[in-house]
Order: sequence, then structure tokens, then C-alpha cells
Amino acid sequence: QGTEHVSAENVEKLAGLPEGSTLLNLDEDAVVKNLRKNPWVGNVTFEKQFPDSLNIVVEERRADALVVMSTGDVAWYLSSDNTWIEPVTIQVAEGQSRDSVALAMAQQAGAVLVTDVPSTVSPVAGSTATDDVLKAVESYRNELGQDISSQIVSFSASSLEGIRCTLSSGVEIALGSPSNISSKESVIKEILDQYAGKITYINVRVPSKPSFRKVDSDYVGQGSGTSGTDYAYGDPSASSSAAASSGIAGESRGSGQTSADGDSTSGDGTDGT
Repeated sequence: QGTEHVSAENVEKLAGLPEGSTLLNLDEDAVVKNLRKNPWVGNVTFEKQFPDSLNIVVEERRADALVVMSTGDVAWYLSSDNTWIEPVTIQVAEGQSRDSVALAMAQQAGAVLVTDVPSTVSPVAGSTATDDVLKAVESYRNELGQDISSQIVSFSASSLEGIRCTLSSGVEIALGSPSNISSKESVIKEILDQYAGKITYINVRVPSKPSFRKVDSDYVGQGSGTSGTDYAYGDPSASSSAAASSGIAGESRGSGQTSADGDSTSGDGTDGT
């Protein structure tokens, strides 16, 4: 039986059943190995109907992520079992950005977008992705609760410390390396809940010293391009009730300066990362 990306004719050709094969002497392992030369092929089962009928059922791998390298116009589909499936070309028309086109492609495939992956990542169709930055993204996807993970539309994975994600609301979150994930999640949820509709950026690389950026107007939505004001979480100037309700020790209000990678800096000279 064929699938969306593997036709029945392709299954028959790839199976490579030798002349004289019978249901009794069929080498199933060899057939599966042949079929998996096509990286879309996942699980394979055999339905035998004696005396001489064989149905090979292929379960296709699911594209779980669309991985975009830091340079070039080629992206790769990565399966849910971390197998590189196939490359695709990102065709950008005038007035479009590469990442916006890639995001649309990922969403159409039901996959999450992963951008800014370093050039040291070298996909090979059918091989397993073992790169640290992709393992870090996987850790966040597996360990973040449904409340947050269901809102994530893309990750940026330029380095372990540079792991970021963007929510469907447009909020960008600097996550950093995949440690203390549950603590980071708790802080993210507190900030999003406390300043609902005003947050544009959260930094939880060091969850004990989080910072965030929010707009000060009730009429400016997330993702609008407004830079807003930077705060260290727990700063009483962010909200009259912030320190009392957060239960998290914060720094003093930030200067509003921004470092080269877009992270806010706090008033005591630390970057909160």
C-alpha cells in the first residue's frame, strides 16, 4: 500500500522481492531495509494471506519540524523520530522574508519551524539528527507543558545558549540551554499571566533572574514592532503588585538598553542571561 510520499509502485520496486520468494521464505528484515532507502518510510508491516498473497503496509514518517539553516534557501524536514527526511527549497517572492515563507511551509506540514541552525549541521536523508542545538529544541518541546508548548510556532537555534522560541501571540522568549526547564516554564507563565496582552519579550535563560519587555499602552498589541520598556521581573515599577505576587526575587528596573543579540540589560549592569 502506498502513502502520500511513497506510491504503491515505489513500495513494490523498493521491496526488491527476489524471484521465487514465497510467504514461507520471505526475508522481512531485508525488505524493510530496502524500503527504508526512502526516508519517508517509517514502520513496515506484512499481511500474509496464504497461499500466495502478500500485502506490504507502509506507515509514513511524519514531518515534525522544518529546519532552516542560518544561510541559504534550503530547509530540511525532520521526522518525529529525529530522522532527516528530505530537503525543500524556500522560494521567497518580492516583499516576503525567508522565515515568513518557511513558517507558512512548516504550518502547512503541521510541523514546528526551527531557524538559524548553524552551518555545522549537515543533514543526510535517512540519518539521525544528533546535533546539540536540535537536541536542545527537542528537550524543550518534550518537557514544556501543554500550556506553553501548544503556543510555540517556531524556535531559533543558533547555539545552545541562544535557544529562543516565538509564541503564536508574537511573544519572543529567550530560553537558553535546556536546563531548569520546569523553573523557566513557571516564570514564563507567571509573567504572561500577570501582564496579559502587554508582553513582547521574556528572558528566562537564568530563571532566578528573569527579565521581560512590555508595552505600556493598552492599545498596542504584541508583535506590533513597538519596543516597549525593559524590566527585571519583580521590579515594583513594572507593576504595583509585581513584587508582592511573583514570589521571585527581582532586580531593579532596567535602563532600557539592549545588547547586540536583543537581550535587555538591567540597571545593575548584568544582562539577565
